[in-house]
Amino acid sequence: MEKETKLTFELKDAEKGYVVLSLIGDLDMWSLHLAKQEMQKLIDNGKVKVVLDLERTNYIDSAGLGFFIGTLKKLKNAGGELMLINLNAYIYGIFQLIQLQHIIKTYDSLEEASKDF
Repeated sequence: MEKETKLTFELKDAEKGYVVLSLIGDLDMWSLHLAKQEMQKLIDNGKVKVVLDLERTNYIDSAGLGFFIGTLKKLKNAGGELMLINLNAYIYGIFQLIQLQHIIKTYDSLEEASKDF
């Protein structure tokens, strides 16, 4: 049974060559291909300094967690960087559980992240 995909994106430019990509909805095995496509478009367009805004991300499963690690590798290989902002308590709890916040930079807000641009 195919689940209806509930993931959309919003892209905006930030300072110093960074872009902010908001993931809106659920990042799971059903929507993973959409997130990968969106990220590949950015890389293809030379936008490799990416801030993922998770403020409106409701749910992440293990496939979604794998997306962050794969994206970090792709961006680093392209000379870029990945930062995550606005993690809710649920998502941050998962990150802490698997120690992902030590691998990928996480910030409370874009303002905070931009200090590291």
